[in-house]
Amino acid sequence: MTNQLTALNLSPSAAALPPELAPEAAESYLTDESRLRGRAERLFFPSSEAEVAAVLKAAADAGQPVTISGGRTGITGGAVPEGGWLMSLDKMNRLTALRHDPGANRFYLHCQPGVTLATIHDAVEKKRFLGEETWDAASQEALLQLRAGGEWLFPPDPTERSATLGGMVACNASGARTLFYGPTRRYVERARAALIGGCVLDVTRGTGAVAADGSFQLALPDGTVRTGRIPGYSMPAGKNAAGYFARPGMDLLDLLVGSEGTLAVVTGLVITLVPAPETILGVIGFFASEPEALNFVRAARGEKPLAKTPSLPTPPLALEYFDAHALNLLRDQKVKQGPTSVIPALPETAHTAVYIELATTEAGLEPAAEALLALLEACGSSADTAWTAMTNEETERLKVFRHALPETINQRIGERARENPGLTKLGTDLAVPDAALMKMMAAYRALLEPAALDYVIFGHIGNNHVHVNILPRNLDEYARGKALYLDLARQALAWGGTVAAEHGIGKLKKPFLRLMYGADGIAAMRAVKQVFDPAGLLNPGTLFDRS
Repeated sequence: MTNQLTALNLSPSAAALPPELAPEAAESYLTDESRLRGRAERLFFPSSEAEVAAVLKAAADAGQPVTISGGRTGITGGAVPEGGWLMSLDKMNRLTALRHDPGANRFYLHCQPGVTLATIHDAVEKKRFLGEETWDAASQEALLQLRAGGEWLFPPDPTERSATLGGMVACNASGARTLFYGPTRRYVERARAALIGGCVLDVTRGTGAVAADGSFQLALPDGTVRTGRIPGYSMPAGKNAAGYFARPGMDLLDLLVGSEGTLAVVTGLVITLVPAPETILGVIGFFASEPEALNFVRAARGEKPLAKTPSLPTPPLALEYFDAHALNLLRDQKVKQGPTSVIPALPETAHTAVYIELATTEAGLEPAAEALLALLEACGSSADTAWTAMTNEETERLKVFRHALPETINQRIGERARENPGLTKLGTDLAVPDAALMKMMAAYRALLEPAALDYVIFGHIGNNHVHVNILPRNLDEYARGKALYLDLARQALAWGGTVAAEHGIGKLKKPFLRLMYGADGIAAMRAVKQVFDPAGLLNPGTLFDRS
């Protein structure tokens, strides 16, 4: 194993530049779900690694900054250009090969970065891959083995299925089932990535690690060797997507994952498929108070908040939370929509709700359901009011409930923004260690309730990562909400948490990254970027300012 990354020269030329889109036709590519709007002088659509390298070579020669665009599902503005060139990876959307490792009981899927999560999930579920007839002999053999066995899964599950794989890797995306499976980083086996200037890295997990002192090297095709050092800051032990990954002895591949496209442009990925659960039990339990719901969460994770707490047969895949404000917002939305609303009627006594998933087998499904309902009863809920999903049809009902909340939030803030231009929701992305969950939930209430702001709390409580969505009614409330958000971030950091658990930093949350790591931490990240991108041309303005 070495501490060196070696770049390969593809010898790209100006003649190899990919097609462009005229500026007047590029409007939809100048924004993402953050609602920021940018500008760009040229927009390229490469369909191959060689074309990506050609754009980056031409950009380096011209001194032009390049912003990378994926599925544009991010909410922090990372894909929004601040001038210069924009490169969309939309056309790099193929699944190119499949490999099987019987010893590890894993399949490895080779993908271009523009392939969507929906495409991956659909192909793996059906075991049918667009373009599979062109795969090599080893892939054809692996495909036969895939079809001969059970079900398989690419575990990362961000809500937006239109997210691209390259974007997921750039932000180390996660989702509800991160509680059990972990984030995207865990399932990236190999990456090819182009540097500004046009040369390409090919990094496989397990072949390179930083040295004991944190140093690493980047060897360029012209014989130049640049030396860098990973940042010395301590990262939170829990869920985190803030800044460059930095751990003693870390794999060099992990430096690229989560770097938000500021170091290199991913051109190819090998991802891991794992055996899927035989079946999944989903339950939404309703509680008369928040403390009861939080006791259930802790008990489901294996803690013992009560003297006699029943155990679950397996650790949960997911634990999702919906507070009283969230449930009331859904009740109100159902009334507004009238008889045609697909939002299920909530129990009248429901104050708070928790959604839980357990992986099980057909034979173990009924015992798992009995154990889960017993735990609900022990924590003050009722099996009679719980919504239980044991079939695909029942699971769809729960999905409607889960997805209705963010849709309603976005609709409400959109209505208010029409009367108050510039108004947006304020959504937190904070997470804390397990030991601080109860304190953090109390801090949310202590700061938010006296402010008399409209807000809801929901999300991935299994990872102590709930989203506070403040819904300001006017610009004054927006300003007060921003100040509260900063206070909440300081509190999360004081308890060993993070300012960005899953959405990354992008361009919108740079002040929070400075708050988390300080001036020295930002300087250490800049030094890493200097090794890969000395002129600061790649995704400028993301994570930290250019100077």
